[in-house]
Amino acid sequence: MARCAFCDADFKTGPGDVLLVCPYCGTAQTTEGAKFKDHYMIRVHFDQYEAQTTLLDWVSKQLGAPSDLPVKAKFLQGKQVWYPFWISRVDADTDYRGLGKDAHFHDEWPQRRGAYKRIDFFWKPESGRFTRRHEINICAVKEIDEDVRAHPIPTRAKEYFSHAHAEDYGGEVLHSNLTEEQARELAKKIAYDKQTHLILDEVDKIEDRNDNIDVGETYLVHVPIWELEYRYGNDKYRATVSAPTGYVIESKYPRSMSFRAGGIGVGLIMLLLGIGLVTIAMGYLAIPMLPLYQGGYAVSGGLLAILGLALIYKGASSKEAKEQV
Repeated sequence: MARCAFCDADFKTGPGDVLLVCPYCGTAQTTEGAKFKDHYMIRVHFDQYEAQTTLLDWVSKQLGAPSDLPVKAKFLQGKQVWYPFWISRVDADTDYRGLGKDAHFHDEWPQRRGAYKRIDFFWKPESGRFTRRHEINICAVKEIDEDVRAHPIPTRAKEYFSHAHAEDYGGEVLHSNLTEEQARELAKKIAYDKQTHLILDEVDKIEDRNDNIDVGETYLVHVPIWELEYRYGNDKYRATVSAPTGYVIESKYPRSMSFRAGGIGVGLIMLLLGIGLVTIAMGYLAIPMLPLYQGGYAVSGGLLAILGLALIYKGASSKEAKEQV
């Protein structure tokens, strides 16, 4: 439990919470009672009904989804959770020196222009500079689905946080497990890694680099997410939808019997073809009309058989399918 330093109300906190949001007055504050001013939110534009409608419309268009899903799906529960994210704008300037691979080509084949008998690879010194502005999003809670962690946040639509707005939708506002200082350090490291990836797109080895990384504006933004559960037939399925944009972050859904039967049928055909090719490669089935290329038949047959078994398993399995966008 914690006590708000501004309205004196007691409220519940969890282990690891270091930046708290009072559920009564909505003030963001440290555990020591210091007020945090740069606290924003992304407003809800899709209520629960609209999020459910958007979800069913999207799921019904996915491969293999039952045609009667929008009619027969029954929503069991919906909860809105406000996840905290630290957003940092980082200016990074990096000079680098490194080695890239190059090649010398020798003895061109006379029968085929552009083909060579011998190629000698060597290291070539390269240098350059990357200047970038990165917007780094860092989720401020540990327990979060990876799809929610990575979903796009429309930060240009941010406005000052209003706890009354969250209460209008029965939203649960989560506290931050990271301080601003910790978030800025993480943002600096992430920006450094992004610069490294840019360099490695140009060279194979980095010999020297000089980085100037400046972490600028950093603020906390709460993003509302609808966590939904619905029933179709005898099974339950979960999904998450962005409340500001209606973006379907992740959804599990059933596959129709016709789709599953088709998968089993195609899988059986591929399995039989694969077994046939392997049989030819092993010499158990002689077909003079086909050129004898045992290695190619064996590899192709093995791959077809594996793909066929995978399709049969997918078709026979009663597990729900998971789609991501």
